[in-house]
Amino acid sequence: MRKFFKLLVFSIIAIFTFNNVILALSISDAQKEYLFGNYQEAIRIAKNIRSSDRSLYFLGLSYIKIGNYQQARGYLRKLLKYYPNSKLYLQGKVKLADTYFLEKDYDSARDIYNDLRERHSSFSATPLVLLRLAQIVSRQGQWKEKNSYLSVIKSKYPLSSEMRFVEVLEGYGDFFTIQVGAFTDKKNALSLKNELSSKYKIYIVEDNRVYKVRVGRYKDRYDVEKIAKKLDQEGYPTRIYP
Repeated sequence: MRKFFKLLVFSIIAIFTFNNVILALSISDAQKEYLFGNYQEAIRIAKNIRSSDRSLYFLGLSYIKIGNYQQARGYLRKLLKYYPNSKLYLQGKVKLADTYFLEKDYDSARDIYNDLRERHSSFSATPLVLLRLAQIVSRQGQWKEKNSYLSVIKSKYPLSSEMRFVEVLEGYGDFFTIQVGAFTDKKNALSLKNELSSKYKIYIVEDNRVYKVRVGRYKDRYDVEKIAKKLDQEGYPTRIYP
């Protein structure tokens, strides 16, 4: 009987200690791990503390970082459903749209970004929303609409951090192109250009001492995808821009 009593007391102490460790954890710990890039640890901590708008938000962010967009959406939807008055509500909605954007489900992403723009025009993340819309339409070959979104960012948000991405997107031009190589040695870039120039229109872009070999300028998405597929079959690594 005494042995059983000691075992019971030990079990109660162990449970109490374990619960105290969990209670000692906070969303600040999850945030810290997230900022250090320890996303799995951020997830573990956020799951082991009381559910809140912040814990759901950081779970969504962390799952996005590890590429699990479906799980991220689950937590972000809970944030939107149960905490409609949270200060993180609109940020959570942006991140929800981002999960679709990163999966290249542009129609779903566009619907959410447009809803944010139309219903929350004074939202601090509006420049990001406009940039995402510009990225989406540029990948669909809608150049006029792309330039319209970029123009709004430049005129209304010239000091926003998104401006540097605006400049990058404008630098691509109003056409699709295919990158087949990037080299720090210009000789290698020229060699690849010479190798392909008999069959394709090749040009080289220098970017921070990196020489990028690109194929063609195409207005239509179908045309660029057809050429990219052909290059893939010929053994060249391809990436379509924008």
